[in-house]
Amino acid sequence: MTSLHLHRSSGFLARSALLTLALAGCATAGAAQQGDDAEGSAGAPRIAVLAGSDASSADIAAATHGRAVVVRRASGTFEAQAQATRLAAEGYDTVIGVGAQARAAVSQADAGEVGAGTRWQSASR
Repeated sequence: MTSLHLHRSSGFLARSALLTLALAGCATAGAAQQGDDAEGSAGAPRIAVLAGSDASSADIAAATHGRAVVVRRASGTFEAQAQATRLAAEGYDTVIGVGAQARAAVSQADAGEVGAGTRWQSASR
C-alpha cells in the first residue's frame, strides 16, 4: 500500500512542479514584454489635463500650451477625484487641473501623495 501512495504523491508533485515552471515562464515573458513597452515610451512625458465641468475650452487650451495631451472631463467634484486617481494609476507623469473642481481634486491628490512619480499641477485662472 505504501508504494502506491508514494507513486501518487510523486506524480502529483511532478505535475505541480511542471505547472509551476510553466506559470513562471509565462510571468517572465509577460514581464519582459512590459519592460520593452516601457522602454519604448520612456522618451516623451505623458501629460493629462483634468477639466472640471466649470472649465472653459479656452482655459483647457491654455493649459495644454500647444502640447499633445490627453484631456479628461469630469462632471463633478467626486468624478474629478476619481479621474485624478485613475490618471495616476494609468501612469501619467503630469496631471494639470483646470477649473475649480479639477484643481481641488489635483490638490487633494498631491496632498495625499497619490501616484508615485506623478506631478500634480493646477492651471492658473
